[in-house]
Amino acid sequence: MSAIRTQEICHLLDEAEGACRYATAPSRQMRRSLDRRVRNGTIASPAPGYYCRAAYLDGLSPRERAKHLIRTVAILHPTWTFCSFSAALVYGLQVPYSLLGMLHLASGAGQNRLRMHGYATSHRIEEQRSGPSIRAADRSSVEDVRIIDGIRVTPLPRTLLDCMCQASFRHGLAIVDSALHWQCIEKEQLATYVRDHGTRRRNIRTARRVLECADGRSENGGESIARAIMIELGFVVPELQVEISDPMNPSVCRRVDYLWVLPNGDIIIGELDGNDKYVRDRDGNKVSPDVTARRLIDERHRESRLNLTGAMVVRFTYREACNKAYFERLLCQAGVPRVA
Repeated sequence: MSAIRTQEICHLLDEAEGACRYATAPSRQMRRSLDRRVRNGTIASPAPGYYCRAAYLDGLSPRERAKHLIRTVAILHPTWTFCSFSAALVYGLQVPYSLLGMLHLASGAGQNRLRMHGYATSHRIEEQRSGPSIRAADRSSVEDVRIIDGIRVTPLPRTLLDCMCQASFRHGLAIVDSALHWQCIEKEQLATYVRDHGTRRRNIRTARRVLECADGRSENGGESIARAIMIELGFVVPELQVEISDPMNPSVCRRVDYLWVLPNGDIIIGELDGNDKYVRDRDGNKVSPDVTARRLIDERHRESRLNLTGAMVVRFTYREACNKAYFERLLCQAGVPRVA
């Protein structure tokens, strides 16, 4: 009987992993079997009642883990509509890790309370026995729905407006930058939607500031957040993703994250450094050690060529950029100009 149950569990996990989601138990007996394996460490449970192999979970980035959870919930509750940061994830946008801890659902017009499978509150919904934390947006209706990979989500303009009003300036900028970068929406189209639907929205000033500073040339969320901090500190906004000729081979161009040209013609190059770009792919999943080693070698070669240009090259990590006191001293020491 134990061998049969083990085979059933393997099939359950294989099916879920093949669909890029988590497994759920079809019966109480199966759930007890899965929970026993969670306790002995052979299976992981990213949220109560949701299961996958521990090695499989370890290979997923935080964003992929959140997307797996959304896919699973969408299958269990096909009429639910995701909004805000959850919808942004479904659209493939760069939602910062700190915003991934809760699922966001849009409630229907006139609903003062949202009741779903034992959940019951009008604002923040916590399942009592199983499942992830869920937040219901009880302020707006779901009159228009998009279906992305079988998941119901709010339209992209509304999703972005929700995100800009609910996130900080720096996190909102990361999300909107990614929407512009991947050409999911035109900036003018988003500006029109914000103008028409943003009146009296809470934190609409933050949303408008995000929209003003948004730039699709930013290639990832970390670059956007670092630029937002530069803006918060009062530094001149750099040019993004500028190509510079390689002194050793002028036909080859090296693209840099940030670039400032000073009045005297001197150039300052800013480079955001971090381990993720060496060990993970664009979707955030781990790459092989060989790929990591090759990326590290390529980056050292690239850095040596940038140094040969004679420009001031200042490198910093995401953690260093988020330390505003340190980041301010670093940019001042490098000679980055401030807004007059």
